[in-house]
Amino acid sequence: MIHHISRGKLLVSAVAAVGLALLHGWALLALYFWFVSQPLAALLAVVGYAALLGLIFRFARSMGHAGWTSLVLFLAVAVWWAGRKAEAGLRYPRETEQAARFERDGNFLTVHAMRDFRYRTPSDFDARWSSRTFDLDQLEAVDLFFNNWGIPDVDHVITSFVFKDQPPLAVSIELRAEAGEPNTLLRGFFKQYELFYVWADERDLVNLRTTARGEQVSLFRTNLTPETGRRLLTEMAARSSALEENPEFYNTLTDNCTNVIAQHVDHLKDRQVPWYRRPLRTGTYVRMGYDQGWLVHSQPWEEFRAAALINERARNAAGAADFSRQIRSHLPAPPASTEQYPSE
Repeated sequence: MIHHISRGKLLVSAVAAVGLALLHGWALLALYFWFVSQPLAALLAVVGYAALLGLIFRFARSMGHAGWTSLVLFLAVAVWWAGRKAEAGLRYPRETEQAARFERDGNFLTVHAMRDFRYRTPSDFDARWSSRTFDLDQLEAVDLFFNNWGIPDVDHVITSFVFKDQPPLAVSIELRAEAGEPNTLLRGFFKQYELFYVWADERDLVNLRTTARGEQVSLFRTNLTPETGRRLLTEMAARSSALEENPEFYNTLTDNCTNVIAQHVDHLKDRQVPWYRRPLRTGTYVRMGYDQGWLVHSQPWEEFRAAALINERARNAAGAADFSRQIRSHLPAPPASTEQYPSE
């Protein structure tokens, strides 16, 4: 009996120690990234927190007392962190320096500051911005690009609204780094970037990834009807505009390109799915869409997945006037009136 109690206490102590280590590790990273633009301040913040932590464990009456007392230190950082708000009007690089603006006149939506860059390399490009008007009654389909840059099952997703008589309108939900600020996966967890909607010509977003960066891009058709597509488009435009007035932080885990699109779809479906119930590996949405039927298909999985890769088609059509038509040679016709949504 004593042996079992001792083992139980050891297990509880080990779990508590690991939990405390994770919490204080997060706090140290949060402090570092809070002051990362000021290296000396970041160093002082991290060293100061570690020193206080060391004093607590050095002079506490017991390890248990030290653990509980150290939680107060963690909570102080957590509360401070929770109060940090995103800022507007920062200095951004050329790729995101302009945010789209929208005008609605009946069924016509005009998008100003649409990005239409032509890339030689990711950093060498001709910057062009344009205004285009779209007849929402002519919206035929909603397509999704899944872009992988080397991490298995982690994809970036681009939504493309397909119209009958003009090129598609593409939107990429991304992080918005400040000019000169590095773009890293870890920083995305620690309130370093703002959430941003890039509204662009499809050629811009696709060629940047397939040709300039050499990444893998796949294109799929969803079964969202034109009516739902219009609602999705207008909702995304409203959110994009709202972020200019009230910016929000991008989060690699909870508010990334895929989860934000899922939030829009869930809102249209009038349901709420907590972020922790969504797939954390964004690339798994492709298989989910295939299995659940909201990615339109008539092929076995392996054939469907292989046919969706558009890198070669995009490179061959890079300068063509019908770029968007050529990269869609594998897609089925726009969907009928029935549709499904991603499940929880």
